[in-house]
Amino acid sequence: MTTPPTREFLADVLAEHTSAPPGPAPLEQSTHPELPPADPAVPSAHVAYAGNPHEGARSQGGYHLRLDQPFSAGRLERATGDPLCKPAQSFWGLEPCRAADRREPTCRSCIDRAQRYGITVRRAE
Repeated sequence: MTTPPTREFLADVLAEHTSAPPGPAPLEQSTHPELPPADPAVPSAHVAYAGNPHEGARSQGGYHLRLDQPFSAGRLERATGDPLCKPAQSFWGLEPCRAADRREPTCRSCIDRAQRYGITVRRAE
């Protein structure tokens, strides 16, 4: 008695999936420039992009100044990683990566506050 083709097919599928899968491809070296280390005594920030779920001509996405350490001046309080203009949870998709370090900030509020409070903007070298 011959085995039905279905049984052979299932045996082949099972054999394919029980063998070890190929290993992951090696990771490429990061091409993002690294920032100089932050001095904890001097308030500093770096440029980060905050997007909008509905990117378009009228979107609110832009390049903001993201703080490297907690900052407090009067009523203005921001945690590490918050942009100067508003807290990070107010944004959709604030990028933690440093792909935009060589860009200039576009947020007028972030720029004004950095100048007013003497915050150093760190850029990649």
